[in-house]
Amino acid sequence: MSATKHTAWQRHLDAIGEELLHLSIACNVRLSDPDVIDRILRNDETVCGTRNPIGFHKLRNLIMATFNSLNKAIDRIGPDEVKMITTGIMEWNDRRRALGKGGSAVTDDS
Repeated sequence: MSATKHTAWQRHLDAIGEELLHLSIACNVRLSDPDVIDRILRNDETVCGTRNPIGFHKLRNLIMATFNSLNKAIDRIGPDEVKMITTGIMEWNDRRRALGKGGSAVTDDS
């Protein structure tokens, strides 16, 4: 992850990134692929490689909440700092996913 003087925002956005990673693995969807976020926001479950209605619902809600958090962070610490933090989180999550270290998955039984 990237170093920042805004540790509270770093922790907050790291936690969101971690949960996005887990939910994306549970739904078998790559959030960095083109149009995936838009399809999730349009409530298109067919974007997922694994049927997981509960996981998809949680993922969709978290993505919507993430936009709110990012807007607040931009207002408080600035767009450059937010970009640095989020770029680091996305790179970290991509590496973890590629290594198969995404963590636990959310299933219909959760």
